This record gives sequence, structure tokens and C-alpha cells, in this order.
Amino acid sequence: MVGLQTYHLGRDRKMIQDIMHNKAQLLDYDAICTFVFPDYLALAKFLYDKDGAALNGDHDNFMDDTRMRMMVGDEYMLIENGEKVG
Repeated sequence: MVGLQTYHLGRDRKMIQDIMHNKAQLLDYDAICTFVFPDYLALAKFLYDKDGAALNGDHDNFMDDTRMRMMVGDEYMLIENGEKVG
């Protein structure tokens, strides 16, 4: 599993609005977390891991589940002659 977290800081919002002359259509979010799993079984194990439940207290302190959204997708690589090309 790979995890990546992106924050949408106020300075970044201001910078892109300055560049786009206050016409940028920005998404309303504080952070985006990306998790990559090799398959759905690995995702299910992660979600229902009893040891991971210890993190729930931290989650409850910082997350608003009513505003949380999830997106599921696939990631592909282009291989040519045994080498990754895209």
C-alpha cells in the first residue's frame, strides 16, 4: 500500500487565484489522501484490520465523516520491450 497526502493551503489557493485572475474553480477540500492497493482484498484487509482500529481515535479528532468522499479507480502502466514507458 502506498499513501500520499495533499494539503490545499490558503497560500496555494491565493496563488492560483492570482494566476487565474480570481477565476479558478477550486475544489473545497483541506486534504486529499491517496491509498494504492494491489487488489480489493488488500483494501478490505486494511479497512477491517483490528490493529488499525487503534487509529480511530485520531480519525475521530480530525475528520468530519459527513464531508468525506471516496473515489475508486485503476492505475495502468504502459510497458514496451519490458520497460515502463508511461
